[in-house]
Amino acid sequence: MLSAKRASQRMSTATTLDFSSVGNVDFSTKSIVVRARNEDDMEGVLSEEDIPSIHQLHLSMDNGGRVKRTIICNTMVAYEMQQQASKSDGRQVFQICARTVEGKAVFPLSEFTACVQIVATHMAQNVAVHGGDEEARFSRLGFWSPRIKLLYARALTAYTQACNREGADPSMMVDEVFVTAQVSVRPFSLSLSLCAYPFSSMGTCQVRVCKGTRPESFLHDFQLSKDPRGLTRLITPPIADVILVDPATKRLSEGLVSNFFATRFDGRRDSDRTRYTDYTLVCAPLETIHCGALAERVWAICQRDGIQVTFGGPSLSDAVAGRWSGAFIVNTAYHVLPIDTMHLTDRNSTAVEFGVCPLVAHLQEQLLLERHAPAPAFL
Repeated sequence: MLSAKRASQRMSTATTLDFSSVGNVDFSTKSIVVRARNEDDMEGVLSEEDIPSIHQLHLSMDNGGRVKRTIICNTMVAYEMQQQASKSDGRQVFQICARTVEGKAVFPLSEFTACVQIVATHMAQNVAVHGGDEEARFSRLGFWSPRIKLLYARALTAYTQACNREGADPSMMVDEVFVTAQVSVRPFSLSLSLCAYPFSSMGTCQVRVCKGTRPESFLHDFQLSKDPRGLTRLITPPIADVILVDPATKRLSEGLVSNFFATRFDGRRDSDRTRYTDYTLVCAPLETIHCGALAERVWAICQRDGIQVTFGGPSLSDAVAGRWSGAFIVNTAYHVLPIDTMHLTDRNSTAVEFGVCPLVAHLQEQLLLERHAPAPAFL
């Protein structure tokens, strides 16, 4: 079910992610890209590119690398890309990454679009300092929403067609796709790139554990200027979030953009371990976290289904010792994302791996049922 291993190569917190040490990676050799080069282009130009999907990310976490600035919008993270020497007219390029879930059936389009709007507004405000007048139109959600919907729909259709044709690249035929948007306002450019999601075939995610607490500024500031340790730059694929641990108690609290939960088996030793009621949900003390709406739904499901919940806080030592049966994060974009690998920020780059936990699977299923439940009928 679970194991703790030592990564063969150290995964530094201050350099580009070393994907050679990340498991379950099946690189795609094809990506579908749709680009709109001007504001009047609502359909974009489609192309198929022969590049490994991992190379589309171009993300780096060191101060001298490509990422200059990080912006957070709810559960999405955008990265300012250093593509060339800084300009005097305020030119910038931002990159936003997301993924599909439920076999490409669900994509967090509203959160994705809102993040594009926020970074476009930020860029337009910078351009305005140099005499630009783009802010009025680029700060409107109504400007970006139809464009992203059309480009995403066209790219996904092209991706599906590419998978169904004779002689299709087998690396593209996976359950989920990885979506990368690059946007700039001067000159205007919006592109969406779709490729096979290369990090997991199970709809799971990976997280990194770091010391610290979530700054209050995260609740109301889009600019992460109050993130002196640069933790948000660690939310770089395949890392879905940074889980914070109290350095004094060694207990985990929450993620930068999600709520975090662990599970443990508390049933009889002779149990077959298939009943979700034999497991306990382990949560951080309420006074130490910022509770989201989905966290409250998780607790409500546990109360309804007779699942025991403890608020003692997930212990990092228990995770390393193999006493957790699973872990997951919840946020409004993806609801429940089970964690398959938890990377610790220590000298040995310890990685704790999780299998399938019946309680995590049950909570994921129940939240998905709630998401797709029909609206109540009114008399």
